[in-house]
Amino acid sequence: MLPCGSVCKRVTTLSWHYGLPLPPVIRSGMWVAPLDTRPGPQMEHPLIDPRHAGLHLYDQFREQLSVRSHTVPTLRIPGVSHVLAVASGKGGVGKTTVAVNLALALRQNGVRVGVFDADLYGPNILLMLGVRRQPSTSKPLNIPVVRTDRSPYIPPLERFGLQVMSLGLVLGDTDTIIADGRFAGRMICQTLQDVLWGELDVLVLDFPPGTGEPQQTLLKTIHIDGVLLVTTPQDLSCMDTSRSAGLFHQIGVPILGVIENMSYLHCPHCGEPIEVFARSQREWAITDPTFEQLGRIPMHVAMSRGIDANHPLLQTVSDSPEAAAFRHIAAEVSRKLGLQL
Repeated sequence: MLPCGSVCKRVTTLSWHYGLPLPPVIRSGMWVAPLDTRPGPQMEHPLIDPRHAGLHLYDQFREQLSVRSHTVPTLRIPGVSHVLAVASGKGGVGKTTVAVNLALALRQNGVRVGVFDADLYGPNILLMLGVRRQPSTSKPLNIPVVRTDRSPYIPPLERFGLQVMSLGLVLGDTDTIIADGRFAGRMICQTLQDVLWGELDVLVLDFPPGTGEPQQTLLKTIHIDGVLLVTTPQDLSCMDTSRSAGLFHQIGVPILGVIENMSYLHCPHCGEPIEVFARSQREWAITDPTFEQLGRIPMHVAMSRGIDANHPLLQTVSDSPEAAAFRHIAAEVSRKLGLQL
């Protein structure tokens, strides 16, 4: 038994992880809380030992974290007017295809556009744009998580009028990044800020699927003007994308709308739409009327052939129904961002 009035000290990284000033009860990276001897139910938490820590004090700190997550100031990228995230809750829904073709549709309207591949573990933007990666070298890859000189220094790649940056430029096709989750977000944030983007109207961030890293660090570090959620019609995709919507809602990033990819295909004989995937009949967060449905993109073999030929859809069959769908979505995004076309 600890004597009354004694304190317990517990190592925690809460304040560091959320970028918050240490409250009075935390010093030198240690959790310091008076022993709570009040009767009542105890709750388990991996960072706090309920037998020793002052749980009522932890609850107050947790509430502070929840409130501050909406108010922590984020950084604007110099020269970039709007930052637009393209996200999904599940992999394989065509999110990167949507990000690239949306960027090209915006560019065709005279918008100055950049594309940043924020997927640390599976960067695919370059493949979509027909850029060959370096062969695997099996050498250690050094990616900074922080630099004393904050001046941008990395020139972006220009492709089809887009300013492009991806860690895939320094990775081979089969290279694997195994990064500590605590540093993954910082690597992506630092690389994003190190690029010489110049003057851009829109910078499109192609997020990896899910709600983990580097998404959380990016959302809490970089000012993002809006996010587009990409899904397919099935239950699984709608469910996971609804989870992503919860992340953006909690952080306070506006959701501009939902894009349904691989929504249907046109019959090659009669031209009637055919829904290949079983459409979800359940109600999900992203199917709520509060989320605007910006467009449905049909399936077509031209998309896959364009990627294999190193040319994305809007550069190969710009008059197809699929390309028209992207141009419609680009017009809606421009309207929501207030772009002058």
